[in-house]
Amino acid sequence: MGATVQTGTGTAEHGSPDLLSKLESSDMLEEVVPESRRDGSLKMTLLWVTCQATVSNMYTGYLARSAGLSLGDLVWASLIGVVVMVGYGLLATNVGTITGQPHSVLARGVLGKSGSALASLLLAVTGLGWYGFQTVFLAQLFNGLFGLTHLQLFCVLFALVMITNNLLGFRSVSGYARLAAPILLVWGAYTIIKAIASASGPNLFAAPHVQQTQGILLTVGLLVGVAVYGNEPDMFRYARRDRGRNLVPLLVGYGLGMLVFPAAGYLMAELSSASTLGATMHFFTKFSLFGLTALAVVVFTINVVAVNDANLYEAVNAVQNFLRGRRRIETILALGVIGAVVAAFMQRSSSLQANFFIVANMCAVFLPCATIVMAMDVFLLERLSGCRRPAGQDGVPRAVTSWAEASPGNAAGIVAILAGLVVGAITGGLIPGTSGFGKTNVGIPSVEAWLTTIVIYLAAMLLVRVLPSYRSKQVLLGLPAAETAGA
Repeated sequence: MGATVQTGTGTAEHGSPDLLSKLESSDMLEEVVPESRRDGSLKMTLLWVTCQATVSNMYTGYLARSAGLSLGDLVWASLIGVVVMVGYGLLATNVGTITGQPHSVLARGVLGKSGSALASLLLAVTGLGWYGFQTVFLAQLFNGLFGLTHLQLFCVLFALVMITNNLLGFRSVSGYARLAAPILLVWGAYTIIKAIASASGPNLFAAPHVQQTQGILLTVGLLVGVAVYGNEPDMFRYARRDRGRNLVPLLVGYGLGMLVFPAAGYLMAELSSASTLGATMHFFTKFSLFGLTALAVVVFTINVVAVNDANLYEAVNAVQNFLRGRRRIETILALGVIGAVVAAFMQRSSSLQANFFIVANMCAVFLPCATIVMAMDVFLLERLSGCRRPAGQDGVPRAVTSWAEASPGNAAGIVAILAGLVVGAITGGLIPGTSGFGKTNVGIPSVEAWLTTIVIYLAAMLLVRVLPSYRSKQVLLGLPAAETAGA
């Protein structure tokens, strides 16, 4: 990292990096983020608000109303979702803050070579899945405002343009998010207050006059799918270690994103009495943006770009794990093209609602299972199993593990992740070719998948404590060689 170009000029001979080298080294992939480069609670809260206060959450509220749920049902679903996500978020964000490592690199030390490859694959799939969907969603919003044709072309164009912030690394992503957060907060607050005032009365929480086709738990699952990123360690490794344990960013971000924005979407659908998303968007623009179409374009674009910055960021870090942090610019450009192809395919292949259901359930299940194993390993391994992994410098609980130093694999961790994926795929209708693909929803698939992963890995750590052979422990948990185990 920080490579220089030797050109024979005086500047180059002194090792001054050119623009490309600065861009390549703009993110800290293979090292622990130092305290001097970390942000406080306010900046992290603004970042997380932008990641959560999304038009996708509004769309979830719109779907809830279309499916016959009452506003009270949606509020209950939102509250359950907030509780679920705060619990998950405390694990996922703090493993990043405490270790200072990105998701894919931390996975090497915990899950070994094969487990890290699996985690990076899940990271890339979920990141690009959401990147493609959000791009299609923006094109659909513009279609509702302008009646666009050739939507696939617009999807491709939007996907390629939205790579810009990632070229400059996390600082550009988080800086844009902090700029977007106040705009989204003002807009969301104004919309919900005006909507409640307009819809107030004895029937505010009454069920709409349509047949109910969706339950509360399905709505919870969609809200969790929108809220979860799975790569929370990537972003919160830049958070300062403090006694708050990231609780303020989580409560504010999830509270606004999962309570206010779904309710706003629901009330827009209720007040407009429209039967299509496009008609609702027209009403939405008149109602919350003073009828100014240009302002709607700005707000919707700011929102989707901020979310897709995070989506592409996780996919880029996943691929960079395989490339040892090299060729970051080429990685971003290549993934931007792949994201454009995914968006074009989604636009052509299925309805927006079906894509939303599949991507939300997939992202709520796939990567978080790996993140949960890593968090449990960091926080509970030594306490439950009596074993430990190499520590880093300055009190960092985990050293950055290179590919050469990584174990072949953490067998128990990989089994726990795969078991969670199977449970989530079955209960969440994520098995292609089956009659329930994109339709089945049993309970809250994400929570069922996470609990499966937790139980299996907890059992493995407890089992290791009573195994007499260190070699058996090493294979089961992917521990380092005995001479470097530190105990």
